[in-house]
Amino acid sequence: MLQRLISESAVSEKRIAVVGAGVNGVSIATACASLGHQVQLFDESAPFDQTSSASSRMLHGGIRYIEQGHIGLVREALIERDGWLRFAPNATRVERFYFPVYQGAKRGRWLLFAGTLIYQWLAGRFSVGPSQLHSSEDLKRVFPNLAPQGLRGGASYCDVVMDYEPLIQCLIDEARHQGVSIIENTRIERLYREGRIDTPDQTLEFDRVINAAGPWAATLLEASDIDSEFTIDHVRGSHLILKASFPSALVLQAPGERRIIFVIPLDTEHVLLGTTEHKHDLPNPIVCTDAESAYLLEILNQHLSQPLSTTDIVSSFAGVRPIVRPRDAAPGDMSSASRDSEIEVADRLISVFGGKWTSARQLGEKVAALV
Repeated sequence: MLQRLISESAVSEKRIAVVGAGVNGVSIATACASLGHQVQLFDESAPFDQTSSASSRMLHGGIRYIEQGHIGLVREALIERDGWLRFAPNATRVERFYFPVYQGAKRGRWLLFAGTLIYQWLAGRFSVGPSQLHSSEDLKRVFPNLAPQGLRGGASYCDVVMDYEPLIQCLIDEARHQGVSIIENTRIERLYREGRIDTPDQTLEFDRVINAAGPWAATLLEASDIDSEFTIDHVRGSHLILKASFPSALVLQAPGERRIIFVIPLDTEHVLLGTTEHKHDLPNPIVCTDAESAYLLEILNQHLSQPLSTTDIVSSFAGVRPIVRPRDAAPGDMSSASRDSEIEVADRLISVFGGKWTSARQLGEKVAALV
């Protein structure tokens, strides 16, 4: 009987290649390895070297998606947010985000407060703090440098932010602990539905190949002459790191737009400011442009009594977010596009499109269940 169980276990164990070592790829590799599979994780450079390194440092439900009607997506991400707090309590923290509202803003403070209450309600028992309604005097006490002219008060809610370097180290350590072999500086040139991959030096065979190449997932399939029902629109998001001190996080409404900009304290002397949203064509360089830097700084300064200048910019970075849409949809048709992930199975090849930092570990479990 024991010999039979050992034999059945050996049969079920598979050799798996995961292509792309961003947060999705690492999470998928870890989940597969935890089920007893032999997993090799390939990346053209190093883990977390591309899109996953260029996030807004939030592990959140996406409060702006409520306005867009993506209630299920928000609820699912809020549950996953709680998982990150338990997985890495020393690399995550709860932060209060304040929405100041000025005269002429697209959203009034009562509307924003209602949105934060819905956000808190969707979190249910996974809520990390209450929503609050604020007067202008409240906000000036918390943020003395807020511009007073036209300030009409605001609202606030709680969310989770990451301590990036310690968090990615936790994820890499977990993957290696589960037995994942991480192979860096190896470009995958071609995928095969039969479970093979081509590197510049050789062809390797596996029981399953998982394409988790992020913004390049669809491009890699095209280079491999493999048809897919999905394609990806690329959206560049840029951030600035500023030398400035803020007591808590801010969510700023871009004047005349419906976009929001986050100001998130990184430590007592630096904040993260972002993000922008511009269509990006690969393989153009993924960098924060001067125009984007000026745009972000202008929005921030419109809310401050004492503005910051370009000399306060410590650094900048940009990443490309993959927005998934059906291949037969019209280009630029965002009504059919998804901020969520899509999974496609073609024989022994599994391709993953899109996804969010917050939901990456759940995505890993979903993909591992298909192996």
